[in-house]
Amino acid sequence: MASTKTKHTTIYVVTGATEATKIVGVRQAGVPDGQASQIDVSSWDDDFDKFTSGRKSTGSATIEVIHDTAAHEKLEALYQSGEETEFLILAPASESAAATAPTVAASAFAAVTSVDNVKFRGYVANYAVSMADNDVWRSTLTVQGTGPRVFTAKA
Repeated sequence: MASTKTKHTTIYVVTGATEATKIVGVRQAGVPDGQASQIDVSSWDDDFDKFTSGRKSTGSATIEVIHDTAAHEKLEALYQSGEETEFLILAPASESAAATAPTVAASAFAAVTSVDNVKFRGYVANYAVSMADNDVWRSTLTVQGTGPRVFTAKA
């Protein structure tokens, strides 16, 4: 089983019709999760409760970054606007290099097959900045997912 290291992993967000912005200073990140609802299909004739899977509830994910006011200006704008957009997490191209920056058309990422990746839609629901003694400013973005996440394996 191959494992993917986080070194040189990159995260991009669509910030315009043909523009993607790299999220810099990432310390940790996740992908929206979600649990399917349970539909009770039990009847009086059943000895045990019976359930079937219902609609999947798209959850949220957090991205922690070392805060950079200038570099994260577009993330703050997405938080302020509440605009739904696409996020793309790219596995590294090699042990020593990041994947090539993705292209965007019509406010969506073009398909990427050169590296493993995951794409999802969402909006920045929270953008919290924190400070601690003898540390750097840190920001935590909470991205509320909207719809399915799509994993693509390297071709």
